[in-house]
Amino acid sequence: MQNPKSKSTTRKNRIIVAPFDQEQYSKIIFAPCEFREGMDNFIKLYPEIFPPEIDMGYQMKDIYHSKKLSIPIRRIEIAKTNYTVRPCFVMPYMTGFVDDVEKSLFLRKFDVPFWALSYVFGKDAMYWYRLEESLGRNSIVGTTIKNAERLPEHLSADEKHTRIQGKKVYVATTVGNQCILGASAAEDAGEKSLRKAYGVFKKEAQCVDHDYCPETVNTDGWKATQNAWSALFNSIVIICCFLHIFIKIRDRSSKKYKQLYLQVADKFWNCYRAKNKRSFSQQIRRLHEWAVATAIPDAMLHPIKKLRNNLGTGDK
Repeated sequence: MQNPKSKSTTRKNRIIVAPFDQEQYSKIIFAPCEFREGMDNFIKLYPEIFPPEIDMGYQMKDIYHSKKLSIPIRRIEIAKTNYTVRPCFVMPYMTGFVDDVEKSLFLRKFDVPFWALSYVFGKDAMYWYRLEESLGRNSIVGTTIKNAERLPEHLSADEKHTRIQGKKVYVATTVGNQCILGASAAEDAGEKSLRKAYGVFKKEAQCVDHDYCPETVNTDGWKATQNAWSALFNSIVIICCFLHIFIKIRDRSSKKYKQLYLQVADKFWNCYRAKNKRSFSQQIRRLHEWAVATAIPDAMLHPIKKLRNNLGTGDK
């Protein structure tokens, strides 16, 4: 239990990962002037990988040798704080060289067991297990978006069903600007669990920009998802996914009512091409009126009616 009188603070990340080429690194690590020249170039090209105080300059410190990999590592001082400069061709915590572990971790995508990786690539099974687990320590948002101005204003969110040790879970996935920005497991599809899972994205995004709040999020019709986002960002606008409604109609009707389904699908996507909200609402209302007059089956009529009601264009 933490002592209530203690004044502990979160420890700052004091590792700077610099994009040195391995051959270049071995030539300049013991040459202070050349090493500084390389660092100065990185500060100009990639200021986001350095602490803000780097604008005040830095001092060269000592060099130590990694016991795990037997390579020299240099430290620098920025605003009276020491930082370790780790070259990018080395894995975090000096667990290995990137080139040596890249192929084995690639095979994990296909569920190759750890004991098999150990048999082919050496080390023991726990080494490969810990290496894979360590990949989840980094912020997805922080390693994808370096500049706060590039944080997306409009997001899409959905849950991917999967299993962990045989138990069904839901991966709360957040996407924006054609990038995956969040993927956290929720124990169930309830609002509380989803709010916690999507909250990981919020925490990481607000580490980049403390005041970050997206304008919209596109979701399916699952109420718990919508409530979770509304709770995380009070001013966010929830947009129901048009595609999910179409998929619901398609899956229930495309085989049994093939010809009628093609007519409905054509009219449905014409609504999507409306130029503004008012025109879209009018076209959905006209589509519903046509569907009722044509007496289309409930499998297709019900999603259209639900969409009309959600837009406030008819009685529920």
